[in-house]
Amino acid sequence: MPKRGPEFEPAFHAGGRLPRLLLSGKNRGKNCKRPLDCLLTVVYDVPQLPRERIMYLYLDYRSGEPIYRQIVEAVKYKVASGQLADDERLPSIRAMAEELKINTRTVVKAYEELQHAGLVVMRHGQGVFVAANHGGASESVRRKAIGQMARRMLAEAFRLGADKDEVLKIIQSEADKMGSEP
Repeated sequence: MPKRGPEFEPAFHAGGRLPRLLLSGKNRGKNCKRPLDCLLTVVYDVPQLPRERIMYLYLDYRSGEPIYRQIVEAVKYKVASGQLADDERLPSIRAMAEELKINTRTVVKAYEELQHAGLVVMRHGQGVFVAANHGGASESVRRKAIGQMARRMLAEAFRLGADKDEVLKIIQSEADKMGSEP
């Protein structure tokens, strides 16, 4: 009677693929009439799945900004600079968490915030994709949001000792970099 169990059932391995059987031992290459006359080695041919695309992000664990916010800002930057194209798939939650060595819940929170902002679309069972419209807003909403960001940035820059001209030069330099990136 052949042994039973998950380790002996090909249907439980490699997504139900049939195994390739190799004869080994003293009866290799001979006809085997009974099951135990030949020792069998089971080798499963599992195709290599393509590795998931890795997204390189810089996270500063010592800053006061939460990790999920840093992920959100990094993805926003990559979308705005064209490094992430429309309908491009982002790394899975698990893959990003493993790569960044953080909890999966942190990545979920970042992806949910990006979805709420209209930058990404989460498709059940398929993954997370960059939204085609990037969450475009009306001119009045856009001006209000940019004004709030500018006030926060200026307050922080002035706290660090920068003057208005220095801040404007830095903004122009960063805008030039984003415009020249693919």
